[in-house]
Amino acid sequence: MRQSLRSNPKGFTLIELLVVIAIIAILIGLLLPAVQKVREAAARTQCTNNLKQQGLALHNFHDVNGYFPSALEIGQAWYTTTQRDPPPSGIDPATGYPRSGPFFSWATKISPYFELGTIYNQWNFKAWPWWQYQAGMPMTSANTINALPAKVMKCPSDPRSDLTYVDPGGDAALTDYLGVNGRNQFREAGGQDGVLYVNAKVKIVGITDGSSNTLLVGERPPSNTLLYGWMWAGSGDSPYFGTTDVVLGVRERANPTSGTPDFYRPGTLIDPTDSHRYHYWSLHPGGGMWLIGDGSVRFISYQAGTATFPFMGNTAYTVLEALATRASNEAVSQSN
Repeated sequence: MRQSLRSNPKGFTLIELLVVIAIIAILIGLLLPAVQKVREAAARTQCTNNLKQQGLALHNFHDVNGYFPSALEIGQAWYTTTQRDPPPSGIDPATGYPRSGPFFSWATKISPYFELGTIYNQWNFKAWPWWQYQAGMPMTSANTINALPAKVMKCPSDPRSDLTYVDPGGDAALTDYLGVNGRNQFREAGGQDGVLYVNAKVKIVGITDGSSNTLLVGERPPSNTLLYGWMWAGSGDSPYFGTTDVVLGVRERANPTSGTPDFYRPGTLIDPTDSHRYHYWSLHPGGGMWLIGDGSVRFISYQAGTATFPFMGNTAYTVLEALATRASNEAVSQSN
């Protein structure tokens, strides 16, 4: 007798269904790392392009002005007695401010050279930067010039889509890239020995270590609270040399005479106390991208922040310190 199809249905058994689900899970597990690698490779390529544009802009600034820009410019005796050069643009007697403006960052100074002249031309460099507003816009915190974003200053690996600090007194656009002031910000502690430090006026001929052996810009994502990493104008912590906002040292310190300097090492965005603000780190695995003085961009592993070699009696001198200084005459390989 012919059996009814209704009484003997075709289909998957529970075991067969579980096997199929397991196979799909395995395939996804195999595919996901490959997708992540492709995404990271694309992000690293875009990050490299961002830094190359910054390098070209820095060199164009140098060609026009005869020196690289300062981290920022402030009065030689403002706030503290911490050592610094006088502002390279001089002091405007009418305002008492540096002639090229107070606290405007190196990124602001080079912005016309990567097609952001529309932002640069809105600034009044005879006034404080933080309470200036976009032309023709209501005078609200969101419409400050300081809040205008720049894609070239944001690493594509940063998952935070809108890097803007929101404040009733005026919003601020943020950056993933900080200039290298040398080993640290304090001349008293052997710092200000890089290229982009407070009131700096460094010329190519002054980089005697060689431009291909000297760092200009590195990665450090804006802090968890978004209080650090202000792109166009950022004072940083006292003594307000721009450190933690627009520049950083590779062995940065908060105090010139006490405490242990921080160093190049992994960080995290989950950092409610902003403890990672004093050291370079990136959202790329294993290290970060760095702009070199000759305009090239290289990935440098975290090992360079701890690998040491003897130099002038200092047995704990790190590879990254050697690369951060402009005129210390160290011999070091960039292959770390």
